[in-house]
This record gives sequence, C-alpha cells and structure tokens, in this order.
Amino acid sequence: MAEIRETASRGQGLPALFEIVRRRRALALMPLAFVLAATASLAFFLPSIWTAMAVVMVDRQQIPESFVKSTVANGVESRLLTLSQEILSRTQLLKIVDKYQLYPKLRRTASEEQVVDRMRRDIRLEFNDDRERRPKDSKTVAFNVSYTSTRPEVAMMVANAIADLYIAENVKLREKQAVATSDFLENQLGDVRKTLGEQEKKIVAYKEQFMGELPEQKDANLRTLERLQQQLQITSENQRRAQERRQQITQALAEIDQTAPEAMTPAPTPASQAAARLMLLRQELMQMQTKFSDKYPDVIQMKEQIRLLEDKVNAESAAALPKQGGGRRKAEGLRPVPQNGYIQSLMSQLDQANVEAKTGAEEVASLNRQIGVYQRRIENAPKRDHELTLLTRDYDSTRDMFKTLLSKREEAGIAANLEQQKHGEQFRIMDPALIPDRPAGPNRLRLLLVGVVLAIAASGAAVILAENVDTSYRRVDEVRSRLPVPVLSTIPRISTESDRVRHQRQRRLVTAAVTAGLLAVIGSSYAIAHNNHTLVGLLMSDQSSSAQAKR
Repeated sequence: MAEIRETASRGQGLPALFEIVRRRRALALMPLAFVLAATASLAFFLPSIWTAMAVVMVDRQQIPESFVKSTVANGVESRLLTLSQEILSRTQLLKIVDKYQLYPKLRRTASEEQVVDRMRRDIRLEFNDDRERRPKDSKTVAFNVSYTSTRPEVAMMVANAIADLYIAENVKLREKQAVATSDFLENQLGDVRKTLGEQEKKIVAYKEQFMGELPEQKDANLRTLERLQQQLQITSENQRRAQERRQQITQALAEIDQTAPEAMTPAPTPASQAAARLMLLRQELMQMQTKFSDKYPDVIQMKEQIRLLEDKVNAESAAALPKQGGGRRKAEGLRPVPQNGYIQSLMSQLDQANVEAKTGAEEVASLNRQIGVYQRRIENAPKRDHELTLLTRDYDSTRDMFKTLLSKREEAGIAANLEQQKHGEQFRIMDPALIPDRPAGPNRLRLLLVGVVLAIAASGAAVILAENVDTSYRRVDEVRSRLPVPVLSTIPRISTESDRVRHQRQRRLVTAAVTAGLLAVIGSSYAIAHNNHTLVGLLMSDQSSSAQAKR
C-alpha cells in the first residue's frame, strides 16, 4: 500500500496498480477461486426448504352479545397462546411426526425431545395484519399457520393439520370453559341454597318459639290488649253488680226470716235453705228439658247452678254432722220447700247471683291472666325485633346472593349451549395451505453475491499482503527514489531453456494443487451442506432478522 501511495503521488497510481494486478494475478486468482468455489458449492448443495401457510379466520359470535353474553372472556391473542401451548405439546407433535413420518434421519440419531424442539422451530404462528392499527372493535381477525419442511407436499399437509388442530382445540377449549363456568356457578348456587335453607329454618323456628311476641304482631297485641281491658272493665262491673244483688237478696231473706213466727217453723239453717233451693232448681231443670235440648244455653247454666248447689249442700251437711247425732240425722229430712212464691223467687235470684258472682270472678281472673300475657308480649317485642333483625340480616344478604347466582347460572347455561351448538366465536380456514411453488430458502443468489464480495476481498488482501512482504525493486524509479546512489544501467531478465522448463513444471504443479484444492473445497462444501437443515435454518433466521430490521 505504501508503494501504491508513493506511485500515486508521482502521478503513476493506476498504471502501478494495474502492474501489481498483472504481476500478482496468479496469487489473486487462487483465493478468488477458492472462495467462489466454496460459496457456490454451498449455495448449490444446500437443501431447499419449503414453507406452506394456511390462513385461519376468527369468526366472532353469531348472536349479539347484548342478547347472550359469552363466558369465555379471554381475547384472541391470549386464547391463541393457550391453544399453542396445547398444540405444541410433546404428545400432539409426536402424533403428527408419526402420522407424516417427519424427520426420519433425525429420529434415528436424536431423542424425541430434540425431534419435538426441531418441529417447534419449523412451526410459525403470526397475525396477518397489523394489530396496532386494527380497530379495537374490529370483528375480523385472521392469523397464519405455517410449517417448513424439505418436501413441499409434507409442508402443505402438516400446515393444514396444524390449522385443523387449532380449530378443534378452540372448540374444545371454549366448551370446556363455558361448561366449567356453568358447573362452578351450579355448585356455588347449591351451597348458597343450602345456607339459605338453614337460615330459613332458624327464622321459622325462632318465630314459632316466640309466636305472639314478633314485631309484626305488636299492633295486633295492642288491639287485643285494649279489647281485653275493656272486657275486664265490663266484667268487673257485672261482678260488682252481682255481688251487690246477692247482698241485697241475702238481706231480704234475712228480714223475712226474722219477721216470721218462731212457732210455725224452726229457724232455717243454711243447709236447709240450699237443699230447698236445690229441689226448686231440679224441678225447673226438668221443665226446661221438656222444651229444650241439653245444649241449650239456659239448660247448661241451670246444670251449672245445680252442680254448685250440690257441692254447697254436701259441704254444709258434712260440716253439720259432727254437731248432731247419727239418729237425729237419719230422722230429720230436708226442709220442705217453702210455699211462698216471693221467697222462692228470692232464693232463685240468690242462687243466680251467686253463680254470676263466681263466674264473674273467674272471668276477671282469666282476663287478668290474658292481659298479663299480652303485656309481656308487648314488652318483649323490641327485644324480639332486635334478635330477628340479626337473623334476617344474614338471610337477606344470602337471598340476594342466591338471586344473583341464579341469574348468572342461567346466563352461563345459555352461554354453554351457545358454545355446544357452535354459535360462539369459531375458527375457520379461510385459505388452506397449498403446495408451495418456490422454496422458502436458502437464498442462493444472495449467497453467491456474498461469495463474490468475500472472494474479491480475499484476493485484494492476498495481493496487499504479498506486496508488503516483498522488498525487491522492479523499476529504476524505485531504486532512484529510495537509494541515494546513481543507477548506471539496467540488466534485462535473461531466461534460459532450463528456466522455461522449470517454470512450466511449477505452473503444472500449481495448477494441479489448485485443482485438488478446489475439489477438496467442493467436497467439503458438499459434506457440510448436503441435507444440513440446521445451516439452512440459521441462514433463514439471519434473513428474517435482517428483514425485520428493515421494517
């Protein structure tokens, strides 16, 4: 290079350069030939690979989502990722490898995992449009499924098989997700239904236990208490009147007994008066039974009066027996019924007043007990209201949850039927894979161009290196420019016959060596490139990387 620059500075750049090329032409041709032979043989012997591509269209749900909302919420991209994990699994790919007899040589020397990895590298999935520029509400999405093989027919069949797998697995995945959602909601609904039933039983048991004290019964209790208090006032007034009437009748009977002559009849005892009254009542009962039945109210009341008088007569008779002898008790009979009608009427009124007083006392006691019961109910109403509020609070929330789950379960069931009837989002093959008409790689023209550039660069490097190593002078100008001595004369090259023979022998040897070297290079290229799909894959990956960088 220094010599070239020096000659160029003296105005002899191009002639000197041509002189160097002419003189070093043999040296320049050898690396040129070897590099060209290597790259050309590699480009020729590398196997062709073929890529078949199928276009799969994503059809959106046929029924509007405003009517039936799908339970499969994942987007197309995420679902494709899930499907790819399933389709590119070891089991699925080995089935395809066995079906189409892929990678026969690799299967003989490598393990199943290596075969699966190789097939995964040969499969490519990509969207055929710009997802960033696609509108968000776009209803049409498509993606490409491609497979690369050394045989175009196999590439087509495998690409279509993988596209069919995407379609089938998408249907299975959507049905599985829809049914799983429906089953999950059904299980949750069953649990909530069980909890709701238990809470309902607790509320019913509580209401049965505290029946009458419930908050919704407070108004009825107040009205009943008011009615009972009014009834108590009336009954108390009736009892008071009955007691006053009994007192008045008793006083009247006493006055009659005091004014009557003592010689006519002995003084009446309480027992004799009660016995006389009992006989009168029995006579009246016999008369009433001839006219009315035993269920008539007056008959029932008369029987009650007779029962009370019988108890009274028995009690007074038992009290009077210790004071009288046994013979006298036998001799004496009941006092005869008085014949005075007025006295009979007074005695009848007295008995009736006694019954009314006793009945009134019983009614007053009963009303007081009922009033006490209703007062306790009204007093306990706030407490029961608080306890019932605690019970119904959880019940209300559980009931709302049950209604929500029931609605969601119905929607999930409809969505599951939608997927099972193939009305949901589906994949379909828009363009099936065809037999490719040209190989996808390698780019042989590009390899040749790269080889030419490398050959020229190798030749130039060899020439430059030789010129820098060679220190001989070939022209008078070189000697004069570098040495401070005068040049007296130049002696031309003298070649003898033996020199020519020796040069021819050397040329033959060099030619034979170069030929052998070229054959060795071509043979090595064949050994390296023949059926070397890995090298083709590396070259194609470099090409795809450069293409993406240009984009």
